[in-house]
Amino acid sequence: MKIGIRDGCLQQPWPGAFEVAARIGFDGLELDLGADYEETMLWHADGRRELHNLISGSGVELASFCAGVCWTYSPASDDAAVRARIRQMLATTCAHSADFGVKWILVPVTPGEEGVTHETGTQRWIEMMANLAPVAAAHGVMLCLENVGRGYGKSAAELAHLVDTVQSPGLGVYYDVGNALYFGNDPVAEIEFLGDRTGEVHIKEFGADLLGDGAVAIPQCLAALRALGYDDWLILETNPTADPEAAARYNLKALRGLLG
Repeated sequence: MKIGIRDGCLQQPWPGAFEVAARIGFDGLELDLGADYEETMLWHADGRRELHNLISGSGVELASFCAGVCWTYSPASDDAAVRARIRQMLATTCAHSADFGVKWILVPVTPGEEGVTHETGTQRWIEMMANLAPVAAAHGVMLCLENVGRGYGKSAAELAHLVDTVQSPGLGVYYDVGNALYFGNDPVAEIEFLGDRTGEVHIKEFGADLLGDGAVAIPQCLAALRALGYDDWLILETNPTADPEAAARYNLKALRGLLG
């Protein structure tokens, strides 16, 4: 398995994140596309050329993109214009991901506005993913739904419902072991339940900044992933602390030690 880290964990803009990730020894980076996604390198031809240069110059791969913009523009929104905007954003991200050889896009299953019921929000997510999953698959990309709070995918069962209803190679799960424990779920059991629905994995603790200091049974989670034949990215989403580089270095060493 390869190990990457989210850019936010390094508290650096994209160029700096590549520099620090290379210095520490990470295999890859996950880059967040927030509400300002149209201002990022990915959204402009010159920026994409610069991003290619950062990758080749640093030796750090681009592991995945995170559509953090879904916290601002949710597919569950009552506003049809908001739903259309995020649909176009995700479709465009699929195309750009293919250009960079990125196979996974993290999509947090975010809620709509106050008043949107769980049933309605879930159905809107299903409709959006049914529309986008074939687009992703055509680009060789998988949209991976993450178990996050304030949404419709906190548990493995909810994520499986979304993915199984759509049934497309362009849609899978982005599983976060720390979030799972925070929600009161057993991450080992959920990893086993999700099986090959899982496209990518976030590693972090619950109740601590550094791996090994919290409550997540990370060695058992890794064993469960291996038992399923998982051999893709493990992305650190750890607390940057007051010294992001030192924390990232410690967590990388700890995770590599667990992998053996």
